[in-house]
Formats: sequence, structure tokens, C-alpha cells
Amino acid sequence: MSSLIQELYAIWEESNFTLSTDTRKIEPNCIFFCLVGDKYDANLFAEQAKEAGACCVVTSRNDLRGKQGFFYTENTLLTLQELSKLHSHTMTAKKIVIGGSNGKTTTKELIANALQNFGKTHYTQGNFNNHIGVPLTLLGIKPEHQFAVIELGTNHPGEMEVLCNLVMADVGIITNIGKEHLEGFGDIESVAKEESEVFKAIIKSGGIGIVNSDDGWLKSMSKRLNNSIIVGLKNADNQHTSGIWAQVIEEMPSLKLTLEDYDKDNNNQHIILENQVFEIAGKYNTYNILFALASLKALGLNYQNALKSIVSYRPTNNRSEWKQFGKTSIFLDAYNANPSSMEAALRSFSTLKGSKAIFLGDMLELGDYANSEHQQMLKLVKELGLETCTYLVGQHFYQSCSDFPMRFEQVDGLLAWLDTHPIKNVDFAFIKGSRGIKMERTLEHFQS
Repeated sequence: MSSLIQELYAIWEESNFTLSTDTRKIEPNCIFFCLVGDKYDANLFAEQAKEAGACCVVTSRNDLRGKQGFFYTENTLLTLQELSKLHSHTMTAKKIVIGGSNGKTTTKELIANALQNFGKTHYTQGNFNNHIGVPLTLLGIKPEHQFAVIELGTNHPGEMEVLCNLVMADVGIITNIGKEHLEGFGDIESVAKEESEVFKAIIKSGGIGIVNSDDGWLKSMSKRLNNSIIVGLKNADNQHTSGIWAQVIEEMPSLKLTLEDYDKDNNNQHIILENQVFEIAGKYNTYNILFALASLKALGLNYQNALKSIVSYRPTNNRSEWKQFGKTSIFLDAYNANPSSMEAALRSFSTLKGSKAIFLGDMLELGDYANSEHQQMLKLVKELGLETCTYLVGQHFYQSCSDFPMRFEQVDGLLAWLDTHPIKNVDFAFIKGSRGIKMERTLEHFQS
């Protein structure tokens, strides 16, 4: 750690750990970082930030070098990251990091809700999980925080290593390895290599890894871990294996589980929690629940004291969220989508008894795999017997599934068609797609 970062940290301590990257949100005596992006350069507002009350402005402008109240650096983003690394290592809060292809945000929310039963908890807000969001999240940890839950996102090789090195985590989770951001990674092998940085960082920090034993990639990666807790769905092969296991009794509209915690290294301790009904739905969310339980156990906390917070967690922000319009219960999962998450959600939804309508939006950032993956999704729809009640939306579905009648290039086209062919008396509707397709607009039909 350079002496300049130490110097900047001392200034930041004096400002009571207040920081801003937006001139519209400057608190008196804060540090302001002039970040630079593809379409913006906050260096243009360096003087404005100082006039607005910032005690120190971190800038890469040569003309401000050496001037009072300005801190010169060649790369403001790198300086932000280095400052967050020093701060993360300085704060005493126990830190949990979450990577993986699917379920990161839900896992983060479940863990954060549970940890608040034991102490003040800081956690990633919104989608602040990238090269800027993670440093800002880390810098939000205050001395009074006992726990911090950090979500780590990546869409190109090398990013995860950078993020992991900032944290020095006590607990590390990789939710799963799926077909995410293939446009940036090229193939699932590269995705696995990228996400493996979480376990590498846990080995380095001496922390505990939480391992999804039902994911072949993660099972292989976990062999290098010195300390781990295993989770998964219970079967004949793992019934005498230490870990936290779940038996799925019902997938939707609520998730009903029997949970077992078996620890043969602790006098064969065996805890069974039968028929637990969770507000969250979908078999795939079983793993997110198990990650939350295992995280508390890794920190030496009694998760049974926080089970109510996990059971009652209800997703929002278009993530595995139930909405009711008249007779129709709508499962809205339109914040994001990739082939792995869409398949898992569809399979769970198909278990519901009643009439259905399915609305699938394009899965973006798949690169050369786009056509084949969208064709494969339509094949799954047919396999599940949902073909006659399914509507496809987006350029990829439109072009790759040309023989399918109910397909539309945009949501507007779907809504226009539904205006003259309204869906009536449907028990359940399913809406999912990548954020850019705006599949949540399908709700307009049911609202009207």
C-alpha cells in the first residue's frame, strides 16, 4: 500500500468516512472522487465539487496538481479501489463475499436479513457489484458494523480477481457456474475459471468457503479449500456426509423444505427442521437459503435464531416476485436472465397446477451462443408442455425461433397483440427476460 493511499486514508478518516462521486450528492467535508467513464468525466466538475463543500477532491487533472484541497492521481478509479482495500482490511466487520452466475442478489439479501439479528450489517445496495460498485460498498463499512455482505459481479475475464483482492473475506460463496455473459467470456469453462477467484481468495485469507455440492464445477474447485461447509439437495449419496442439506417438498407458489444439518465431526450432531415454508419460490432458491444458513454457521452464529428472517424474506425489484392481478398470480423475474436461470425458473413454474401463460424475453450477452440457446429454451418449453401458452419476445427469439407463431420483436408488439387477444381467466403467468428487454411491461396487460 503506497504512502499516498495512507495519506488519503488519513484525510478520509478526518472527514468521518464520507465520500461522493456525484456533485449532486456532496456532503459537507466529504472526499469527492472524479471518476471517468466512457460517457462522462467528473474531472470537469472538480472545482464545482470543492465549492460545494468537499474537503478533498481526488482528480487526475494536471492543472490542479499541488493545489490546496485537491489530491492528484494518475488513475482515480485505481485510487478508489486501493483506498477501499485499505479500508476493508482496517475495519473489523466480518465480511462475506458472493460470486456466481445466478442468485447472488437473493443470497445477499437473505444473508443480510439474517445477520441483522446478530449485529449491525452493511451490504451491497442495488447492483453495486462491479469495479466501481464494490469499492464504494466496501468504503461504506463503518466502525460500528459487525458484518458486511459483498456481492461480486463480473462480465469479462480478470475482473473477479481484482474485486476479490479488495476484500479479504471471512466467508466466500460461489452460487453456481452457469451460462452467463458468454459474449464476454466465450464459454462456460472461462466462466468457471473467472468465478473460481472467490475460492482462491478464501484460501489466501484463511476463510471458509461455502460449497454447492450439486454443481460439478464447484465440487471440483472446492478440493483446494482448507475449510468449507457443504450444502446441497439431500440424496442417498450424501445422507451420511457433513453439510446442510435440503429436501424439496413443494417448489411453488411457496418453497417448502425440510432442512438437515449433519456434522459428523461434532459428535454426529444432527439438526432437522421439517416442513419449513418460505415466502420465496422456486427450487433453485433452495440453494440461496442454504447459503444463508451455512454463512451464519461459518461465522459461529446459531442460524435457528435467525430462521424467521430467512423464512419471511420476500423478493422485490422484479426478482422471483409474485404479483396478483385479479384471479391471476404472476411470477415476475424480469431483472435478468441467462439460460441457466431461465431453465431453473421454468421448471419450477411448470410444477404449478392450473392454467398458465408464459412470457419469455431474450437472454442477452450470449455472443455466438445466442441462437442455439434461444432455440434450446423453446425446446424446453415444448418438453414441459407449455408450448400453447407461451409468448416469445426479442430479436433473438424472433430470429432463431422462426417457426414459432407467438413471437414478437419487442414488448410493444406483444402488448398490441394482447390488446386484441386478451388473456382471461389464467391462474398463473410467468414473466422472465434480460433487463434490456423490459419484460416487466407485460404487467400492463394484466393491470388494464
